[in-house]
Amino acid sequence: MDQYSIDEIIERNDIIDVISSYIPLKKTGSNFKARCPFHDEKTASFVVSPKKQIYKCFGCGKGGNVITFVQEFEKISFPEALRKLASRAGITIKQTLQNKGKDSKRDLIYKINELTALFFHKNLIEHGSSALEYLAERSISDNTIKKFRLGFALNSFGGLHNYLLKNNINEKILASTGLFTSNNNDLFRERIMFPIHSSAGKVVAFGGRKLHDEQSGGKYVNSPTTDIYTKGNELYGLFETKYTISKKDNALICEGYTDFLRLYENGFTNSVASLGTSLTDSQISLLSRFSENIYMLYDGDSSGRKAAVRAAGKILGKGCNVKIVGFPKTDDPDSFIRNNGVEKMQELIENAKPIAQFLLDDNVIDVDKKGKLSVLFDILNDMEDEVAQELLSQDIAETFGLSGHAVASKIRKKRRSRKQEIETTEIPQMEQFREERNIILLILNNLSLYKKVAQEIDLSYFLTEKYKEIYKIILEHKENMDNIPALISKIDKENIRNILTELSMLEPPVQTIDDAIIALKTRKLHSDLAALNAKILNDPKNMDLFNKKQELKKEILKINKKVVRRTLY
Repeated sequence: MDQYSIDEIIERNDIIDVISSYIPLKKTGSNFKARCPFHDEKTASFVVSPKKQIYKCFGCGKGGNVITFVQEFEKISFPEALRKLASRAGITIKQTLQNKGKDSKRDLIYKINELTALFFHKNLIEHGSSALEYLAERSISDNTIKKFRLGFALNSFGGLHNYLLKNNINEKILASTGLFTSNNNDLFRERIMFPIHSSAGKVVAFGGRKLHDEQSGGKYVNSPTTDIYTKGNELYGLFETKYTISKKDNALICEGYTDFLRLYENGFTNSVASLGTSLTDSQISLLSRFSENIYMLYDGDSSGRKAAVRAAGKILGKGCNVKIVGFPKTDDPDSFIRNNGVEKMQELIENAKPIAQFLLDDNVIDVDKKGKLSVLFDILNDMEDEVAQELLSQDIAETFGLSGHAVASKIRKKRRSRKQEIETTEIPQMEQFREERNIILLILNNLSLYKKVAQEIDLSYFLTEKYKEIYKIILEHKENMDNIPALISKIDKENIRNILTELSMLEPPVQTIDDAIIALKTRKLHSDLAALNAKILNDPKNMDLFNKKQELKKEILKINKKVVRRTLY
């Protein structure tokens, strides 16, 4: 696709409209803010600029334009993000989006995961008698096995490795898939395999459960982080249940694969699994796209109930509604349905309780009333949404028989304490090489200054690689500098995209371009002088070095005189 078409897609998709369809944005001054969808955080540091049509997280550093956001959020390739945004804007793409006829690295990993899922599923059907017996004992039907493409990893060190090579997969990329150990052995061996799909339905990772207690390793082995998968960003089963969740306008969250499959098989097709007990902000944001009404169906033991309370607190903090289903101490969704049936499960869900009531009634976690209130106050303290905070405050007061004033007073005290802690522990970060940064900021905020800077400053004046790269981009793309979102799509290096986005978000320094040029030149001359002095120490009889030093000192003196004259006049 030509650059004109890419630019058109960017222009026709307002970044505020697009990002707000994924996560809630809150207007702050001329920009919008949110908790970053790419990492867990309590304080919103994700900023979106409607004027500049870019976003930047000042917590994790990610930044870019509307295309890179869709890429990162949905874990899809650049061409896929373009197609999605083109469709959203009603733009017809006539050409096939390819990168010189080759798949991108991410596309190749998707392809490898798809082949791997097929390989594991075939192994289960043809060679997995022990695994099939285990699944039959757990009452997992053939239809469910087929629908969710459950599989089996043979007890082989190189079965998958050899299979992929036979399917013309280049061995060099295998290390990037997360499917192999550092010794190039298969990561998953003699395990029941659960393919993990993105919400778009692509296989992004795998979970493997061991068959026998005597097997080495943990009960579950999961894929590590890769280019297409970050733990805590996906929900198992969502690709299949998202439409039902949207239609019913509520979602059931359980912990693991087997719990999910049991719920799904028994008609609870609005379920997902959080792939562990620690529900993340990213998972909540993803699920809230389909419904803001959530039920926690975690295990009934103490650790499961504590995890449910923590997760419920996070969900409330995201502005969603949540209730907790209280399973008996020895049950989880899987065992409860098998022992009590579907109707009892439905009754349990209908009797789910808000977080305050659940904690007050709980007799499993073994925390007294004061401890329970402390947990709830901590959740309130972490909330930024004032409406959600007020609603939970009222619920706590009514449930525990407290006055609204007492709850509000407790929160104010906690917030003061937290603010003092932050103020005493935060150390201001000194901005190194600010001369380089200031030059770039001035150019980005006033492109007419570019020619003046280019006449006097070349790449040798930049000592930091990141700012040198940015200045090089300015030199090479000066005709595109008035369209930063379009320029971002031309930059291959993610770290450079992030830095350019951050600089584009910032206000210019209170400094004239002449002063900025003088500051950068002075810094360069002093740096050169320090290097010369080091050489002279090693070679004190070299007169050429002394002559160069005298010339440098004259240059520094000349610049200093300019500074004095500018100050006087």
